[in-house]
Amino acid sequence: MKINFSNKNILITGGSRGLGASFAKKFISLNASNVFITGTKKNPPNWIKKSIYKKRIKYFQLDQYSKNFLINFKNFLKDKKKIDILINNAGININHNIASLDYKILNKILTINLESAIQIASLVSKSMIKKKSGKIINIGSIWSEISKSKRSVYSASKAGLVGATRGIAIDLAKYNILVNSISPGFVNTSLTKKNLRKEEIKNIKKDIPLQKFANVDDIANYVIFLSSDLNTYMCGQNILIDGGFSIN
Repeated sequence: MKINFSNKNILITGGSRGLGASFAKKFISLNASNVFITGTKKNPPNWIKKSIYKKRIKYFQLDQYSKNFLINFKNFLKDKKKIDILINNAGININHNIASLDYKILNKILTINLESAIQIASLVSKSMIKKKSGKIINIGSIWSEISKSKRSVYSASKAGLVGATRGIAIDLAKYNILVNSISPGFVNTSLTKKNLRKEEIKNIKKDIPLQKFANVDDIANYVIFLSSDLNTYMCGQNILIDGGFSIN
């Protein structure tokens, strides 16, 4: 079966860069009718402006930590007849020491990574329920399964998102809406290179059985599969994509 997203509308939160942008490009290359992406900046990223498919990519400014988040998102949905696929990708990670944890950091991470993702799934699911069809993929993290120094709240937020995935999946399965999550490990993105020194990257690779970081396409391919008509029965699952790091 050939994967094709023609006549499908896809919403990707946090889709302006990194993994979210790779998801958007993949969906567009597979003939998605419309790919709506959100980002916190006012103007769309340059890659959209330069894309030959820019007419099918719609950018919407959305800050999931702002006081007006829900109002703005509801306004966004008003003129959308349907969202066939939701990718809850927006997220942040602020390193912190638990002994000196600032409440603002705690609140911001949990709000963006967990609370707002659940709210978005709730609102988008309404139209999916009406047409008795849909796919929701939440983007978790390897740190939902294991953890690391200075990531206690981030780990909690992603573990919560994986747990929410299972609960949402049960609520929506009877409407033929399949809800799953993926949890990537180390991925070659600009953010990874910014946060890790070359020596750190070299040492981490030694602990990954595959001896390398994932490329963005390695992760995007799982999102595409879960979103496609090839997935007719997987529901409420979390897939770790980490090159074996978590079992080593």
